[in-house]
Amino acid sequence: MRRARTRSSGGFTLIELLVVLFIILILISLLLPAVQNARRAARRTQCLNHLKQIVLALHEYHDAFLLFPPGQISAAVPEQVVINGVTVNIADPDEAIINVQNQGFHGTSWILHILPYLDRQNIYELWRFDYNVWGNSEITLNLIEWTNAGNAPARWDIPTLYCPARRSGMEPGDNSLRIDTVTPLFNNEFIEGGGNDYVGCAGAGLLFFQDQTINTRRATYNLTPAQIADLEALGLTSVPIYQRSDLRGCFGVNSSVRIEDIRDGTTQTILIAEAERFELYTINEDLANVRTFEQYPSDGWAWGGPATMFSTYRAPNKLEHFEAAGGPHENGVQVGLADGSARQISESVSLQVWQRLGSRSGGIPVEEF
Repeated sequence: MRRARTRSSGGFTLIELLVVLFIILILISLLLPAVQNARRAARRTQCLNHLKQIVLALHEYHDAFLLFPPGQISAAVPEQVVINGVTVNIADPDEAIINVQNQGFHGTSWILHILPYLDRQNIYELWRFDYNVWGNSEITLNLIEWTNAGNAPARWDIPTLYCPARRSGMEPGDNSLRIDTVTPLFNNEFIEGGGNDYVGCAGAGLLFFQDQTINTRRATYNLTPAQIADLEALGLTSVPIYQRSDLRGCFGVNSSVRIEDIRDGTTQTILIAEAERFELYTINEDLANVRTFEQYPSDGWAWGGPATMFSTYRAPNKLEHFEAAGGPHENGVQVGLADGSARQISESVSLQVWQRLGSRSGGIPVEEF
């Protein structure tokens, strides 16, 4: 007798399909945070590697010249301002951007001088040292050579100088990250390219003279020894200029710091750090996040001054002031120390410890950080 065979449809019922989809969604929801965390960790590690490369390049420069490069080269006649009755010098950042060439103007940063040690000898050799930063940014001033190279030297994006968690270059027309976002730079023109996310530590005091009404709004203090003595004689602890003997860092205007000048110890002195870039803020687009004058960053690896130096006078990651350090990494800011190492420091570090880390000769040991 022939048995009847049962037939199987070989498909899924609607309920089975929904169950499978539900399980897949649960797995995705579980895996996605892990993937995101892994990406954040990888970018943080890559950023630390960038800091390490820059610190090692600074040490190679030191081996060759027996000092660290100047934080900002200023050859122009210093301008002067009055603080509590004392006349002091400032180095105007307009030296870098004035469109006058072959007159000895510079305004360049410490980063320019370590390019050969960052495997960027080709960009360094393109640089015209008889031009200032603007002159090395405007391709028509050296049209044939720079056109053949593909760009004027100050416009080159150097991957090592960008934090991978933040960006990979300076976007054309970017309203949040430019060499100067207070007013258009270079005769109402903006540079496209050549940004940086790492800055040299000038110390633990006030670094820039701020005045929104005149063109010296972000001029670096450049006091003479006599001017510093005059301020100290008045007991003006409320005017803690970064050049004060107990507040000095490893960079400054026309600085020439040696390893032996780091008397607080290379393991306890910050050499470089991530720059505060305020990328969470927009310009007049989000009324909840309109920037103040202090929340406009400066950007450009070639420009000595607010684009390439910072102070530990203010705590990191507070999104308060362009003079401070800050990074996009969770819970901390990453730094390169004078001993050649790189590490992350908690954003909850006490201001006292943070300021001591910025000074190379404060004479007080730093607590655990």
